Amino acid sequence: MQPLIVEDTSEYQRQVDSLKSVAIAKRNKIYPFNPNYITDYRGYVLGLSEEELERLHRFRESDKWINSKKDFQNVTGVSDQWLDSISPYFKFPEWVTNPKKLNKFVPFKERKVVAKDINTATQEELKAVYGIGSALSGRIIKEREFLKGFIDMKQVRGVYGLTDSTLIQLKKHFYITLSSTQNRIALNNASKDELLSIPYFNDYLVDELIKQRTLRDGFKSWDKVVLTSRFPEEKLELIQLYLTLN
Repeated sequence: MQPLIVEDTSEYQRQVDSLKSVAIAKRNKIYPFNPNYITDYRGYVLGLSEEELERLHRFRESDKWINSKKDFQNVTGVSDQWLDSISPYFKFPEWVTNPKKLNKFVPFKERKVVAKDINTATQEELKAVYGIGSALSGRIIKEREFLKGFIDMKQVRGVYGLTDSTLIQLKKHFYITLSSTQNRIALNNASKDELLSIPYFNDYLVDELIKQRTLRDGFKSWDKVVLTSRFPEEKLELIQLYLTLN
């Protein structure tokens, strides 16, 4: 009978223990993490007490955020030792750790408008008004030339393509001086040449007006004037800028 040989297993055990240590270390290795999302399991692994973890969860449930290790300690109440050991693994969003400098808000100050007479305005000056481009400014100048100058801003409103909102902006920049206006002509006493000086009148219409004026011994109301053949009723308000019945 051969004697029982007992093998030395100490080396084998050391290898097993070493592998266990590596496995435990690997299992417990801490990777960078956002402390706002610590689960119950991770809290246990990190060594947080139930009370500390509960404080964190209550804080987050109120829709608040941890943005620094100091915030974390204030909320949870962890010790300085725990904080020094674990906080190096805290990982916050870039916008928290490296916030960009916000542009300083400067209240908008509306540019002071220096108004001028629209009858002396250039096309470029008209284009400086919000809503007026090359085409619209060109039409405004063309209308001004046809009228031999505006005598009321109502005439500008009749320019094709000019909206009410743009007219409001235009009135902030331009006006019509008193010297730009003219004395109104007395319809019942006006000569043919005087009536022909009115932009909206032509030879035929002036002849009709004089004819009706003679038959009626003068116009007593604008209603009678409008009844004159081919009278542009839609322009009555503008024509009244040039004429008076008195």
